[in-house]
Amino acid sequence: MLTPERVEEFLKGDGWPVEKVDRNTWRSGFRGDVNSFRFYVRLTDNWIFFTIVPFVVAPRSDDHARELYRHLLRLNREINLAKFAIDDDDDVVLTVELPIEEAGDASMKDALEALAYYADRHYLDVLTIAQQGKKAS
Repeated sequence: MLTPERVEEFLKGDGWPVEKVDRNTWRSGFRGDVNSFRFYVRLTDNWIFFTIVPFVVAPRSDDHARELYRHLLRLNREINLAKFAIDDDDDVVLTVELPIEEAGDASMKDALEALAYYADRHYLDVLTIAQQGKKAS
């Protein structure tokens, strides 16, 4: 059984800076090649979520939003373990969700590595599409 204590122990043991937000939520972050990212780890009864929110703020233009959502759908088909979504404010989030039955040290490490990899790999394109409606040349 994955407990809040075990999640915090794992994060600290794996070298992540950890700030406890509440009993089941932690905030951490990392500096990638293109940006610094803050992420949250949230433990529920059945799932553990690793989420960068916001990854990119919501586009101001409907046309930009349409292009962004198409791009995110394509990315979701291409990437493994992680997924892009939008939150209640229409901001883009990047998340990895694991059922707690499968959330051992190795899978949590994989989740964090996927989150960091895809954040760094796709941030500039997602940001540019959100702001300009197209990828940078």
